[in-house]
Amino acid sequence: MRILVADDDPVSRLILTKAVTRLGHECVAAVDGADAWEKLPGLCPEVVISDWMMPNMDGLELCQRIRTDDRGYTYFILVTANSEREDRLKGMRAGADDYLCKPLDPDDLLLRLIAARRVTALHQRLREQATELEVLNEKLYRDGRRDPLT
Repeated sequence: MRILVADDDPVSRLILTKAVTRLGHECVAAVDGADAWEKLPGLCPEVVISDWMMPNMDGLELCQRIRTDDRGYTYFILVTANSEREDRLKGMRAGADDYLCKPLDPDDLLLRLIAARRVTALHQRLREQATELEVLNEKLYRDGRRDPLT
């Protein structure tokens, strides 16, 4: 999968990108949410892993912007040191799919990416089926407007 990692802390960003790469995924790093937002169109990642607290644009705002963008579904994982229930709910309401707590546990990352692969594969299949349905509907429309006898 293509994964975009956004974290303003260079050490955390390096640890996360190395872990993602070690798991066999293509990884691009961004220094904050604004940088991630700029890289998003050219990269079209299946997954974004973003720190919550960043300058310029935090993880919540990045998540909300991605959710209002209509380029397809992007699985979004928020990374935070705060594990309070209210914060997790706030993140989920903003559109996050999952959480990772700092410090990063490679096994937790693996679990999240397995779920991300499943969800993104389902969204891809839905997009393909929607495209097929549009083609079939157009064919039915054309066929329904044509008299086969004339």
